This record gives sequence, C-alpha cells and structure tokens, in this order.
Amino acid sequence: MRSAIIHKFFAFIILTYPIASIAFSCPFTTKWNVSVISALREDLVVHIKSGDDDLGNHTIPYVGNYSWSFCEKVGGHTLFYAYFWWGSKFQSIDLFNKAISDKLILHADPEHCYWFVKPEGFFVTNIPSGGGEFIKGWN
Repeated sequence: MRSAIIHKFFAFIILTYPIASIAFSCPFTTKWNVSVISALREDLVVHIKSGDDDLGNHTIPYVGNYSWSFCEKVGGHTLFYAYFWWGSKFQSIDLFNKAISDKLILHADPEHCYWFVKPEGFFVTNIPSGGGEFIKGWN
C-alpha cells in the first residue's frame, strides 16, 4: 500500500515536471533578463512599463540596480520603456524593443540586457562589466 502511494507520487512529479518547467520558462521565445544600473552619485528614479506590465517606480542608488525578466513575444514585438528622473533632469527611453534585441543578439550572451545610466546618458550592452553603446543623452 505504502509503495503504491510513493509510486503514484513519483509518477505525478514526473508527469507534471514538464508542465511546471514550461510555466516558468519561455518555450517558444527568448527569456530576457534586463538590468538598469546607476552610475550616478545621486539616486535615480525610474518608472518601467510595457504594454502588458507596469513595474512601477523604483529608486536606484549609486551603483545599485533594478532587474526583471520576461519572455519575448513571438514575432519580436516586445516593448519595455521607462521614465527616468535624476535631480532636475528627465528622460524617457525604450529599454527593450526589436532594435535593442537585434543589437544584443550579435553578441555572445544575448539573453541579458544591461543599461548603464551615467551622467552622459544611457548605454546598453549584454556584458555586465559596464561600457556599452551610447543610446541617448539626458534632456
């Protein structure tokens, strides 16, 4: 009796594992990990949104970061954008779209997107050590 219960339990785990792993992965598209990293000496405030999600306001301290993950939509129509405030400066920018995805896919680790926010502006790369391509300055 006890072995039958254990057998059924393991059968349940084996049969439901693929469903559970699909629920937490991206079976048909790329799972992206995006980080916004502040290289500003003062706090950076950011509000991040997409057509489906509002990630809200976040205050990022000097060398701090805010990160999230998502599954890219089929056909490459995913858009995440943000509003940034740094002291009296403001800027809006697309943090993820088809053009940014295409830039990052050319490199060795395409599932990561790092935004470095500096006094000069916004830089994107898929390498966590910094640098990146200049995309936009502050207004």
